[in-house]
Amino acid sequence: MAGLSSWEIAEEIGVSHSSVLEWARAIASIQGSVPQRERKLIAVDETELKVNGRIVYVWAAMDIDTRELLAMEATWSRSAIHALLFLRKVLGRCTNRPTFVVDGGPWYRWALRPWS
Repeated sequence: MAGLSSWEIAEEIGVSHSSVLEWARAIASIQGSVPQRERKLIAVDETELKVNGRIVYVWAAMDIDTRELLAMEATWSRSAIHALLFLRKVLGRCTNRPTFVVDGGPWYRWALRPWS
């Protein structure tokens, strides 16, 4: 939902503006508390959710060793560009180039090429 205001998100998914702000603060506090450090394996996945009849893709990345949630994001579409931008955000939590564990989604092949 990048690029949308909290008011627009609330209207789109049919919830209150304050709920959207609470969710944003909760996610930011989780992600903001994760220290930048060397990491070995990071699992990345996305899931498709239907919200008020519209598809939303939720991306998440977790350090396999520490079980820390490194990043989470929602987008209106799923593509190699979205995967690349998300992986860059995840790398901001790393001091090294970890190995990414992903499923067979074709959007990951191109997005992971810079780190192959």
